[in-house]
Amino acid sequence: MSADVRIPPEVASVLLHYVYALRDPRDGRVFYVGKGVGGRINAHVREAGADLESQRAKLRRINDIEATGQSVDLIFLRTGIVAESDAFMVEQAVIDAFAADGHPLTNLVRGHHSGKHGLAMLPAVVARHRALPCPPIPYPVIMLKIQNGWRADMNENEVYEKTRGHWKIAPWVRDQSPLYALGIAYGIIRGVYQVDSWFPSQMPWDRGKNRWGFEGEAAAELAHVVGTHVRDAFPNQVMYRRFLDGYEGSPEGASSPI
Repeated sequence: MSADVRIPPEVASVLLHYVYALRDPRDGRVFYVGKGVGGRINAHVREAGADLESQRAKLRRINDIEATGQSVDLIFLRTGIVAESDAFMVEQAVIDAFAADGHPLTNLVRGHHSGKHGLAMLPAVVARHRALPCPPIPYPVIMLKIQNGWRADMNENEVYEKTRGHWKIAPWVRDQSPLYALGIAYGIIRGVYQVDSWFPSQMPWDRGKNRWGFEGEAAAELAHVVGTHVRDAFPNQVMYRRFLDGYEGSPEGASSPI
């Protein structure tokens, strides 16, 4: 069983709100970050002991640790936080720091307002708060909705890999040259690429679906449209739009923070 060190009231009154971590003593790796007051830091261990059949990753990890006769390391990351809103911000920042380092946690959520204020690459942050309408594009373009699985902290290579495939693209569209592919997430252009060639998807789940991917490179001549919005181009649940005569530009007034 875990050493359940109770927090006396006089100590809790000094700790106020706090941010804490649960660490696995077997490998020294943090697996959960949270915020709380009073004895919240102990609650997860007690919950795991009361629900040995739990399938939640956090509780399974705690049970696995205690099955070896060891105790979960209970670590305070920051104490003495007066406002709960500040504790939320610290918690989110710590969770996002682990995510940025590629360190998986068992947290079911990323943190308070993470999608609005949390982990993101610089272009995504600018687009969140100031996405201007996309200007006219005088080239044949296809717009590909990549927001399923898109993350605000994706780097340029990850955006390219997400954009390049695989899609149901008709032969007469694939024959266009030049042709530019725009990766769109939440109405914002995240990457623009000149399409050099197409290849049929070899993914098992695409078998028989006539889906294609492309080989290409970043289009420097259209770099200025990255971070602008094209919300008018996706009025419904469509995943793909084509503008083979060029795109006339996004109207004013359709922009809102992401």
